[in-house]
Amino acid sequence: MRIKADTPTLQNPSKPEEPLTFPMLREYFLSGCKKASDFKVGVEWEKLGVHEYNAEAIGYTGERGVEAIFRSLIREFGWKPILAGQTMIALKKNNGSITLEPGGQIELSGQKSAFLDENAEELYTHLTEIKNVSKPLGIVWLGLGAQPISTAEEIEWVPKPRYTVMREILKKRGDLTYSMMKETASVQVSLDYTDEADAIGKLRLAMALAPFLTAIFANSPLQNGKAAPFYSRRANIWAHTDPDRTGILWKVFDSKFNFDTYVEYALNAPMLFLVRSGEWMSVGGMSFKDFMEKGLGRYRAQRSDWEMHLTGIFMEARLKQYVEIRSIDCQQTPLGLAAVAFLKALFYDKTSGKEAWRLLSKVSLEERAAAFAAAPSKGLRTPWKKGVLLEPSQELLRFACAGMERLSKTDLARPDEVRYLGPLKEILDQGLCPAAVLIKRLGRSLNDRNAVKKILEYSAI
Repeated sequence: MRIKADTPTLQNPSKPEEPLTFPMLREYFLSGCKKASDFKVGVEWEKLGVHEYNAEAIGYTGERGVEAIFRSLIREFGWKPILAGQTMIALKKNNGSITLEPGGQIELSGQKSAFLDENAEELYTHLTEIKNVSKPLGIVWLGLGAQPISTAEEIEWVPKPRYTVMREILKKRGDLTYSMMKETASVQVSLDYTDEADAIGKLRLAMALAPFLTAIFANSPLQNGKAAPFYSRRANIWAHTDPDRTGILWKVFDSKFNFDTYVEYALNAPMLFLVRSGEWMSVGGMSFKDFMEKGLGRYRAQRSDWEMHLTGIFMEARLKQYVEIRSIDCQQTPLGLAAVAFLKALFYDKTSGKEAWRLLSKVSLEERAAAFAAAPSKGLRTPWKKGVLLEPSQELLRFACAGMERLSKTDLARPDEVRYLGPLKEILDQGLCPAAVLIKRLGRSLNDRNAVKKILEYSAI
């Protein structure tokens, strides 16, 4: 399969790159190291667009779809289009971008910022713009982790070349693969590291936190307009997607795990596609290692292929030139910012990070796996050691609050950034996650004609 690319050509045949070697792959991660004083936080904010009159997912085309929203953002707020042929597939302005997931979920890829106020300001500006152009179209944006009404079969595909190839490759790799692509939304947080040990330590902590983040920020309890048997239906959907590239990388809990180990893992992971001469090409599921050693026809591996390959690894946390954490359902704005603050404190304050790892470290892989499997359905009541996830989650929040107070005395945070944790503390002190709060608010209305109205009232961003 060959599809015209939506990015610039990644190979110049007249100037071939130097052949890749294992040390070059390892060096890619080393080149991401930064001084601790230069640490920033990057956030990708996904959200779900629905029609106000029935809460069903919007499409890409039509007068009330993503294309219409993009045209308004260009006209009214100065965004610049990114095209695949004649099709708009993203917008760009300054150092930020607005991109699309396969089901028309709109994502703000924010600028990396040293202070949460800057992350928040960018998000609020984006939400103001998108709501201004969406309201006249009768479109509402939801802070939920999965579509509450529409199913994957009912949602229009975004005509993006990458997704055309990707959906064919992944369609037999999990029962809910298309639901993952078209129904889900998350908040993804990127954090910097100083050196190899720091990067691996953060990746390990992120993997250990995965069941906790799933439970604490579970926010997708609806399906077909009814209560689903999950607090995080998004996490359950991901659990039924390609097992070769999702879930937890269990090897990271080996004390000898390092950049070399991660390179070996990524080398043996199946590739999704290759881009050459303006086309996306399926590669038949070959590993990057085979591609690097044998090539694919006349094509040989180069650095840009490695960078793209790493984006096709969908683990709960993944390593690039930063650590990206991917276990958090889309939230309403205050809790979305709380999630970012929670991770910033645990990962950038050394004391909090050490306390968190000490709390989570002495557990078998079997216990971790059981907690990770149960968290989507049991949430904060997921069994953990002799109790449930709730108590250590509350302790992790205490670590984060103390850590943010310490960070506020450095150049990595402003004095009052701990306030962003307030909304999380409010519900976690009650033993609740966002999904539990939503179900409690909806109550019996899920069973009557006011269901749509109540879902929008309590879930709109």
